[in-house]
Amino acid sequence: MMTWSPELLEYTRGRLLAREAAFGPRREEVSAALAACAGEERPLLAYYYATLPLTDVGDYSPAYFLSVARQALAVREEFPWCQALAEHRFLKDVAYPRVNTEELAPCRALFHDALAPRVRGLSLEEAILEVNRWCAEEATYRSTDGRTASPLQVYQRGFGRCGEESTFLVTALRSVGIAARQVYVPWWSHCDDNHAWVEAFDGQGWRYLGACEPEPQLDRGWFTHAAARAVMVHTRAFVQGSREEVAFLFPETDPVDWDIQEGVAVENITARYGDTKRLTVQVAGPDGAPAAGAWVSLSVLNMAAPREIARRQADSQGRVTLGLGKGSVLATAWEEASPGLLAECLVAPEDTQAALVLGQGLAAAGEWDFLPPADAGLTVPALSPSQEEARRACLDRAAALREEKRLAREKARPAPPAGEGARVWQSLTEKDREGELSPQLLEDALAAFAWEGQYPAKAFQEGLLSPRVALEVLTPWRRLLEGRFSPQEREAARQEPSRLWQWAQAAAPVDKDCYAALWGTPQGMLQVGASTSQGQQVLFCAACRALGIPAKLVDGVPQVWRGEGFSPLWGQAPTAALTVTAPAGQEALEAQNYTLSRREAGGYLPLTTGGVPAGETRQLLLPPGAYRLWTVNRLPGGGLLARWEDFSLAPSAAREVALAFREGDVQDMLERCPLPGFTLAGEDGALWEGKELLEKAPLSVLCFLEVNREPTEHLLGELRDAAAALQQAGMPLYLALPSLSHRDDPTLRKALAALPWATVCQCDFSTVIPALGRRLYLDPDRLPLAILANQRGEGLYGCCGYNVGTAQLLLRLAAALKNLEQSAETCYNIE
Repeated sequence: MMTWSPELLEYTRGRLLAREAAFGPRREEVSAALAACAGEERPLLAYYYATLPLTDVGDYSPAYFLSVARQALAVREEFPWCQALAEHRFLKDVAYPRVNTEELAPCRALFHDALAPRVRGLSLEEAILEVNRWCAEEATYRSTDGRTASPLQVYQRGFGRCGEESTFLVTALRSVGIAARQVYVPWWSHCDDNHAWVEAFDGQGWRYLGACEPEPQLDRGWFTHAAARAVMVHTRAFVQGSREEVAFLFPETDPVDWDIQEGVAVENITARYGDTKRLTVQVAGPDGAPAAGAWVSLSVLNMAAPREIARRQADSQGRVTLGLGKGSVLATAWEEASPGLLAECLVAPEDTQAALVLGQGLAAAGEWDFLPPADAGLTVPALSPSQEEARRACLDRAAALREEKRLAREKARPAPPAGEGARVWQSLTEKDREGELSPQLLEDALAAFAWEGQYPAKAFQEGLLSPRVALEVLTPWRRLLEGRFSPQEREAARQEPSRLWQWAQAAAPVDKDCYAALWGTPQGMLQVGASTSQGQQVLFCAACRALGIPAKLVDGVPQVWRGEGFSPLWGQAPTAALTVTAPAGQEALEAQNYTLSRREAGGYLPLTTGGVPAGETRQLLLPPGAYRLWTVNRLPGGGLLARWEDFSLAPSAAREVALAFREGDVQDMLERCPLPGFTLAGEDGALWEGKELLEKAPLSVLCFLEVNREPTEHLLGELRDAAAALQQAGMPLYLALPSLSHRDDPTLRKALAALPWATVCQCDFSTVIPALGRRLYLDPDRLPLAILANQRGEGLYGCCGYNVGTAQLLLRLAAALKNLEQSAETCYNIE
């Protein structure tokens, strides 16, 4: 029987009294569930309702949370390692039902029944590793949209992106009483994108592991070196109240390293992974007085725009202090009372102090070198030959089991809906279509066809047909929302859709207890009478569609159909014309090497603009306002040569902007290392000497792949996306595997379909990769290994492990080399 501390009981009692009025229509149901609980269950269920985001209170029933509580208490009794956990760790890292932004679904009992026989009798460390092996047998990495599927959906579908895989592993570990948490790099500094992995408590401390990426030891993962170069690494827990109220849940954490905002405690654990510094940001008002309570946001440049990695509120002296990796950041500050009064400054890697003055931003135009934390030369002990063999066998077995289950799923998959249902089906995302469409959801969605004849095809397809508005959990809502309005109210809303926005604001006001990253469902928002900002927009669009008004979300702004097109619900109409021109020989890729952002309260919002082919133009229709244009050039070492330009657009104004990209010295970016001899074997068994292969073309690309691993999946996706440009560049592409049996990997097959001219081969990875990798000063244990080589057999550039943007970088380097050759300035011998 679990004995709860007086601190916990007092905390839950106080928070429930403070929150229960916010439960809205759900309040009586929650009270009844708590009253029906007995013994140790009631304090745990009360803790959930004292700390859960309000969104969850509306979206999920008390019966669901009670089932999670009972399962957690049962494994506490079943496993000694769970009994040994301190109360705070059990509450946050075993019993808690939410990990991050995933959909919640009953699955812990299912996972427990599969895992308990496999972990009984094992040491805690070996049990952690065994759970990850099971996860690898059930799911693998696949890049998908930003909606976080439930752990149950990842299990059923057999794939997930890193945020979903890590949520899956955390839930699986918790199902057998192992304390676990998701660890997150919000945005990398040395490359684009982000990553999530898992930490598990081994009885003495936190140990890390890559989700669904089993290793023979803890504290190993392909991301080890990348994490050492992160500016911010954090983990989250869901709590409510002030720092003082919840301090008993964080007894071992330095007060500087955690903060609580809007029901989420963010714990900064960057120092666990790399070298850090303490940065103090001082914020002053226009009069020079400390701006107490001002918000401070820190961002790194990622996907060609500043992306927030941390946000803190200044103390009474206008100061914020936190630990960061030693990389460049953009610091921004504002006050809630005057969010338009923005302060900005650039912080260099070596800086430990930064000063911001509200109203003083960056210069109207400028250049800056954004540098990631230096690669500290971290050394990870190599696996022994027997460990490496066991690891490879484990991965191969997991891949075979996943493929067997995939084939079984395909065989059992029901046919998609027919007729009008097929059109609903096609309106959904690829991730949605991997599951089944419930009969209730399909029936509800078919109501849209009553309006099809009244609108152009574009309006119906984009703004009425789909049951999905954004990244919310799919639920039926058309009949529910239609029934909320009288016939007169429906007609008035069709005449003026802004009435529905007023209704959404009143029916579900934005509440900070909802957790801003969650979307919520229309039904759940109405259950508690509260929403997040983005959830409120979903509720509005859903209400519009339910009443036959085409509506959609674009760049965080609802748009409704008004006669001849979609118009933003608020703000001015897009009457200003911006013509963007890409330089000759340089394609402009949105969110890769350029981004246009619009000035909003508290900062800039990146816009969806599309790419611009080299030497061509693209015209954008935009609302009047202030804008910032970023262009970036990612260097091989991870740094960014950045340029920004601010400008304003008046109503009906026309402006032209020529994109300009800063260029690094190509000869500073490249090596000239004679490669050692190596041998590759073709699919027909023929043996090729590396020197002979490289002599066939001025430049060649060699990629040594480790299938079923996320870094390789990323590289294959990039090669697939850049297939046309790679073929046009005329560089032979060699894809090397440790065994040709890996050719059947689904991601590799998909890449080869776009790259039919690529050559698949195999080699002895145990000898070839160490020889080539070390010659280029790369870590041979970090795959994939990509090499750009000339026909003299010299390695000009190489990278290993996880590096977003590798394909585009190879293309840029090849183009730069050819330009240098034509001007007779190169010594890299590509002819």
